Amino acid sequence: MKSLTLHAIDDQLADQIRLRASEMSISMNELAKRILAEGLGIKTPAKPPHRDDFVCFCGTWDESDLAAFNDRVADMETVNAEDWR
Repeated sequence: MKSLTLHAIDDQLADQIRLRASEMSISMNELAKRILAEGLGIKTPAKPPHRDDFVCFCGTWDESDLAAFNDRVADMETVNAEDWR
């Protein structure tokens, strides 16, 4: 297998590669290989997981739903010392 070294990669590009690799839980090297292969048409992009398969059964939350939920369970975050005596 061959090795390839890229020089003078600007900070913005390096940061985006680092961020995307972290989000995907893969190495920067693996991400760079995937990007090159996909860009050259050697491999097709991986399909994202189907995260909406059960939406019709479970529904989804938006930011206001999350805020309402957090407001309703806020009391559960407090520890009452009297309960532990």
